[in-house]
Formats: sequence, C-alpha cells, structure tokens
Amino acid sequence: MSTKIESASPSKAQQRWMVLGYGLFLHFGPNTFTAAGWGDGKFPAADFRPAELDTDQWAELAAAAGMKYAVLTTKHHDGFCLWPSRHTDYCTKNSPGRPDIVGRFVESFREAGIRPGLYYSLWDRNYPRYEDDAAYADYMFAQIEELLTRYGPVVELWFDGGWDKDHPTRQWPYDPAWAADPHSGLTHGERWRWRELYRHIHRLQPECLVVMNSSSDRPGGIKYHPVDIRTSEHFNFIWKEKVCEPVLDPLFTDPERGEVYLPLEYCTSLNPKWFWNEGDCYGHPSAETICGWYRQARASLANFLLNAGPDKRGLLPQYHRRFLAAAARELGLKA
Repeated sequence: MSTKIESASPSKAQQRWMVLGYGLFLHFGPNTFTAAGWGDGKFPAADFRPAELDTDQWAELAAAAGMKYAVLTTKHHDGFCLWPSRHTDYCTKNSPGRPDIVGRFVESFREAGIRPGLYYSLWDRNYPRYEDDAAYADYMFAQIEELLTRYGPVVELWFDGGWDKDHPTRQWPYDPAWAADPHSGLTHGERWRWRELYRHIHRLQPECLVVMNSSSDRPGGIKYHPVDIRTSEHFNFIWKEKVCEPVLDPLFTDPERGEVYLPLEYCTSLNPKWFWNEGDCYGHPSAETICGWYRQARASLANFLLNAGPDKRGLLPQYHRRFLAAAARELGLKA
C-alpha cells in the first residue's frame, strides 16, 4: 500500500461500516402500488395500504442471507414519507392504520442484529414549495432531524435525486463539459445547502455516514463534497455503448477537508426495477450471480447493498429466499 493511501485512512465509523460488508436495500412506497419507477407525488396517502406489513419478515430474510445492515427508502422522489412526519401531510399518518414503517423497520432489524440505515430523496415531487430553495432546505433539515432523533442510531443516510437541482438538464446523466463551462448552470449542492446539511447530520449523529448517489454513469465518483461513502450503482453498467468502470481509488480531495478516504458501496437490485412491480416477468439473478457480485465488491474493498422490493402486502417475496440463502451458504455467510 502506498504512503499516499496511508496519509488518509478510514475513520473508525468507516471501518465499522466496512466490516459489515453486505446489506439489504429496501425500496418501498407508492411506486409499489402504481408500478411507477419515479412517482409524481399525486398518489393519495389514503391508498397506501400494505395490509400484511411485516418488517420482521424482511429482517428474517436479510438475516438468512447473512446481511449485516439494511437501508430503507424513507422518502422517494414522489415525496411520500414512510413515517408520520410533523412537517407534511403526505405521509403514513394519513394512510389506513397510520403505520410508522420507519419505526417498525428499525425495531425489527435491530432485534435481528442488523444495523439500520435510511434513504432520503432530495428531489421531492409533492412538496408545494420545492422550488423555493430556502423553504425546501428548512423542510429537509427538519425531516432529517426527525429521522435522526426519533429512531436511534443510523449507520448511513443514503441521499438520491440531487441531479434535479444540480444539473442544467434536471436529468440524472452528467456531462463533463458542464464543469469546464462557468455558464453551464451546473451547481454543486448549493441549492440543497449541502455542506450545512452534512454538518447538521453529524451534529445529530456523529457516527452516521453520509452517501450521495453519483448516478449510474459515474460509478464510484463524487458528485460533490462532503460525503463519507461513495456509490457504484449496478455492476457493469452500460452508458452510451461503453462500460462505466467504477472508481476504486478511495482517496479524494475535499476543498475544505483536504485529502479524505471514501470507501465504496456497490448496489444493484434483484428486481428488474428498484421497486416491486406486480406482473413483472424477469430472470431472477442466480445464487452464483449474487456470489459474483458480492465477491467483486469485497475484492474492491467495497460493501455490497442488494435491493429487494416488498410487495403491495408489505412482504418480501419468498422466491428471493432460495437464491439469497444458497448464496449465503456458498459465501460462508451462513451454515
């Protein structure tokens, strides 16, 4: 290992996260009921009714797979919150039974010995003052404070959707030419008050690691600083007829913090889309494929976050078990 790498090494919180190795990503919300990938924020809260919701079942399946942490979508791009937020009516407090799905999730997974993490979309297609940057940032700060003070320790906060206010196109693909053009309209988190949000998170939970999705076409890259973990969305992702190779070098330079060590997290999905969709017809990744993904991630000193979407009942499909359990046995994660 070079002396350069030794000059910036993982923090204790990063080291503890890196040891976890393998996690479950859970995409669940209105898109589960509508089959949309990105909801428009108009799905009625009253129609969100997972009648057999069982977060213990989610945790049990994750444990059978040998997973050590899990990340739940608390709010996707549609803006619907899976907890009874004080700051919006577009949440589960206006759904039948008023379920606190975030609360159930963290309780079930902690009881199973699996550390909970949370996903939060910066983009919000429901909040009425979304384009008022000051008002929306205040809203986000308040919601993040709810999540980090109401539910106990969170291993990571996984942010997504940042392209909507950062990219001139308001689409996820990134054009490197923007960075060279001061008039392109590219921003670097200023509209989200990102650096202030990062500090806010660590005032509330110093050990919580912050992830910002850099999008599929920039795997392992940095959207902007500061972050604590990098993402590589999908394995062998093809964009414009080229394989997007992830950045593996963990050393980056933050203009304010200097040289920083940023470990990598691969993520991909067992579903063809991130959310479960009724009637999907697809080839399920084999146990051998799951093992290959896991080994590729770990050989890159990265964690592996594997997604499975609960269905409309609020249950993870049992057909995942045979593949996940077989992979766990092959990898030596379970007897």
